[in-house]
Amino acid sequence: LETVATPEEVVAVQRTVAELTLDRRIVEYAVAIVRATRTWKGLRVGVGPRGAIALVRSARAQALLAGRDFVIPDDVKRMAAPALIHRVLLAPELEVEGYRAEQAVAEIVEQVEAPRQ
Repeated sequence: LETVATPEEVVAVQRTVAELTLDRRIVEYAVAIVRATRTWKGLRVGVGPRGAIALVRSARAQALLAGRDFVIPDDVKRMAAPALIHRVLLAPELEVEGYRAEQAVAEIVEQVEAPRQ
């Protein structure tokens, strides 16, 4: 293994990510996605509050990787699956049909309206 960052550099990047501009509407959008997982009929268990926090944090990191100092709705959309799929449980009937958590989260993201500029 090759070291690519020191612990201090990792902490510095984490601080930078935490300071990225985040509009209230983006937070509300992430929360709406998380809430939708709790009422979507194909899920037995939806995402909790920590999932919303993880989604917002990962969206901030995505924005930084994209070279921006602000978060856009597409950052939230892009990070929804990585941040949420391990936090949901499919209903048994969907599991039997071969449905996957990634599909459920993608459908939910498409159903929740993203904020407009």
